Amino acid sequence: MRPARHDRSHHVGRFTTRYLLSCAAIGVAGGLLLIPANLYAGTVAKGVPLLYAPIVGVWILPVVIALALLRRPGAGVLTALIAGIVTIPSSPNGAGAVITMLMIGVLLELPFAVLLYRRWHPAIFLVATAVLAALYGFVTWRSLDVASQPTWAQITFVALLIVSGLVGAVVGLAIARAVERTGVTRGVSRDRTAQATSGQ
Repeated sequence: MRPARHDRSHHVGRFTTRYLLSCAAIGVAGGLLLIPANLYAGTVAKGVPLLYAPIVGVWILPVVIALALLRRPGAGVLTALIAGIVTIPSSPNGAGAVITMLMIGVLLELPFAVLLYRRWHPAIFLVATAVLAALYGFVTWRSLDVASQPTWAQITFVALLIVSGLVGAVVGLAIARAVERTGVTRGVSRDRTAQATSGQ
């Protein structure tokens, strides 16, 4: 009697090699996209915060794509980590870019973890992104000296952060859906039909 054949795909814990490579590919692509964003942010963020706020959605983009495309635990955090490492040379904060990206990855993935990774409705992405953008506004209020700006500029700053984040989330969801249609993630991402039956 011949022994049963094992799946040739390599596993690391619960993560397959294809899954890890998918996160790496999205993370590297996102990191490369963030390089010019970092250079731009470094020149305008502290001097003119209103010119910085409209681009924060770029930092959210790779994390949303990974979560929406792969729909697996750790996808957002791992992709954020890789994107952060790629951006270190161009970031004004150096290695601090990794911490920033990890915070984004954790906060965006948190609601899905709370829901045990069984719900992936677009509304969850949008709510999580809006909350993240608002929190980021609070965190950067002092470092970017937003308090010294006129009231209208302060309100506009926060509004632009949220809108930019939401645009980034919507674009990320659209990219994820387009990539999924090509079939390249078949066998890596969770099946949408199975999610629907579990109550998506």
